[in-house]
Amino acid sequence: MNKQEPRMYTPDDVKVITEAYQHIFGPIGTDLREYWDLDRKRAWGCLTTDFNIATYEQYEEASRRAIEIEATISDPRDRGCALREVTRKCGVGLSLGVCPWMDHGLFQTYERNKHKGRLTIILGHDWYPIVPLRNKKPHPVDVPLLRKEGLLGEQKYKNVRAIPPAIMNGTELLLFLNFKPDFRPPNAPVTGPFNPYPGYSEDCREGFNALVETVSRNNFKVQVISWGAAVWESLRTQVNGWASLCEQLKEAQKAIGVLAIAKEKPGSFLELCCGKQNVRYLPLAHPCDRRNFDKQHAEHANNGFREMGLGGSATPI
Repeated sequence: MNKQEPRMYTPDDVKVITEAYQHIFGPIGTDLREYWDLDRKRAWGCLTTDFNIATYEQYEEASRRAIEIEATISDPRDRGCALREVTRKCGVGLSLGVCPWMDHGLFQTYERNKHKGRLTIILGHDWYPIVPLRNKKPHPVDVPLLRKEGLLGEQKYKNVRAIPPAIMNGTELLLFLNFKPDFRPPNAPVTGPFNPYPGYSEDCREGFNALVETVSRNNFKVQVISWGAAVWESLRTQVNGWASLCEQLKEAQKAIGVLAIAKEKPGSFLELCCGKQNVRYLPLAHPCDRRNFDKQHAEHANNGFREMGLGGSATPI
């Protein structure tokens, strides 16, 4: 049996996705440009693309070269460096915009919801390694035109009820992004703790705040769901009333984890201050860890989704 050819985005598909990016973000300001590392100053900041100027021909060339590199270079470090060089020479990153899961999320949810004036951000911590640590089923390299299923294809996240029903059924505009928009280095594990290099957590906060402000200025009402303790620990001091909440719980700020918030405020969202914008915010444990994202946490999440206008799920955990 012949191996099925991977699905690739067509020129018309790319037009839909890049126009969605342009509508939501508009011109890319300095803060976002630095956050996404569009000038390729950071070691592994080669996932993102300036969607306002990229052409289909650039995506096509980068995709062809990425596929060739995966087929011909086996050493992880050499492969990673070769992929990074492709992004510098072709002028595009290894996604159509911010990351492959945002590309796909926009492709699936933008046209139906673009006039509603609202969207939900699901915020992870960082992307996969540009070339993951070798194992039995290595994650393939990222190819700009490769049409992956993205978040909506992750059955394990659906099973634990971590994805709001309105996103699963396509009635909510989804932005999936990572707090740190870069790849992990080559030959790093796919899973594990989020360890930004010194000072970068603050840069991520500033960049994420600029992102929320940019989208809000373009007339979208934003709300945020974060996955994992690392993102919560980076953003929690931006929660409105944070000091009084710490006093109420009789805990030092560093001691209030994402599970503690779920326990103390079950089914409730917080208010997050992102620059000049105050947005609804639901911090959750990462759904890949069933020890934390258990049945009780799933109930907290789904009650929170309902309060945010994203429906409730009857999917069993």
